Amino acid sequence: MFISWQQKAVEHTITKYSHAQQSASVVTRRQNGHGMNTHVVKIANRECSCGKWNQFGIPCSHAQKVCGAYNISAASMVKDYYDLMAYNNTYSKHSEPVQSEDYWDDLNFQLVHDPTIRIFTRLDRNQTTRIHNEMDWRQTQASQEAQQQGDFSIQENMSEEDC
Repeated sequence: MFISWQQKAVEHTITKYSHAQQSASVVTRRQNGHGMNTHVVKIANRECSCGKWNQFGIPCSHAQKVCGAYNISAASMVKDYYDLMAYNNTYSKHSEPVQSEDYWDDLNFQLVHDPTIRIFTRLDRNQTTRIHNEMDWRQTQASQEAQQQGDFSIQENMSEEDC
């Protein structure tokens, strides 16, 4: 992620900046009808209006462009939990395996079904956007004709042939 964003940063342009606040406006390059978006980067707060820096903890391409303008290493702005030392500290400690359920403590409460909580069913899902083709129309037409005639062997044969 860091390197791909670093490559994208070359295409961005800084339009406004404030040395005192360590912030800048970055405009993305227009490409294939997309782009020309303006993002505000605040280096001191380690945030960008695109939200990627906040979400991933890695400076986005906009932030990397601004870091370059201020002569700040963008790699130093990556969150600490990506550091090799933090990784080693996390996994260096011994962890015990989980025992079988037979050894778990008994629960001090009882699970009760609440009928007011509704679980969404297939009926609540959006309708498919798949475009039907001749094969669908032929199957549908044959099964409808079979149902009208009461002959289900045609319907069975039709589905066996089409599989």
